[in-house]
Amino acid sequence: MADVNTAARKKAAAQGQAMPGGRFPIKSRADLGNAIRAVGRVRPDTEEARSQVRRFIIKRAKALGAMDAIPDTWDSSGNLKG
Repeated sequence: MADVNTAARKKAAAQGQAMPGGRFPIKSRADLGNAIRAVGRVRPDTEEARSQVRRFIIKRAKALGAMDAIPDTWDSSGNLKG
């Protein structure tokens, strides 16, 4: 993902394309892949925080028609399977 400035992140958040505060901006399939890889770096480092991010990523994947990009280890609620 290209460097996204603060104003662009806030705009993306207002449009539902990023989490509040502009975290995890996802406007394209490439952004989606980057966000999926970044879940492990979520702060605070808790499973609930990662689940919240995964739920947002799943929502954006549906909007982009890219559910095939979601890892098989994620369930629809953003939790890890098993």
